[in-house]
Amino acid sequence: MHYYNMARKLANSEFIKLLYRLRGLNPNNAEVKRLGIAHTRFINRVQQISKLDSQSKLDSLQALARLRELLIRLQEKHEGNGSFTNELIRSSLSLVDFEQRMIYLQLKYPGIREIAAQRHHSPLKISKRFTNSDLMEVIASLSAVGFFCQQDDSPATFIQITREFETLCNTSFKNPDNCRWAVLNRKNRLTHFLDTLRGTLVELSQK
Repeated sequence: MHYYNMARKLANSEFIKLLYRLRGLNPNNAEVKRLGIAHTRFINRVQQISKLDSQSKLDSLQALARLRELLIRLQEKHEGNGSFTNELIRSSLSLVDFEQRMIYLQLKYPGIREIAAQRHHSPLKISKRFTNSDLMEVIASLSAVGFFCQQDDSPATFIQITREFETLCNTSFKNPDNCRWAVLNRKNRLTHFLDTLRGTLVELSQK
């Protein structure tokens, strides 16, 4: 598939069309739900680009570059708009950047996909007392403060950090960005798990 066709299909996705329709407007509840579903489908398609064997890496990089330009233009049009649409655009840009870096790594180290496929599962898993939402409190906080970086000292993306925790904890987030958004927009007990960690550390220090 030529990069132009791929870029056109992504540009014509429901998610992008909704963003164009809502520019300058705050989405209502029904539109928020529709945006969330469309965004899930959109990122699933973007995540497949670095895995495609049916086209060259150059075509994939060109398609991602065109998509990145489109998202940046949409970000400018939604500036000052509701935080939900801005967050979805930011997360989409983060994913595009991650996919671009992944392809560059594949070009530099051709065997990286085989190495990733052979990666062993962690012997750990999340205790039944806790959930993926608890884990997301930690991931979102570590990502926001820039706790992790890559080997070249460039910032690690939210998606990269999430994927590493998924491997460590033998779990998966169907839609990491939506999960993070749900955690950050809680009405009550915003930092429930982090508060639990803090309280436990205080108790341990007093023993």
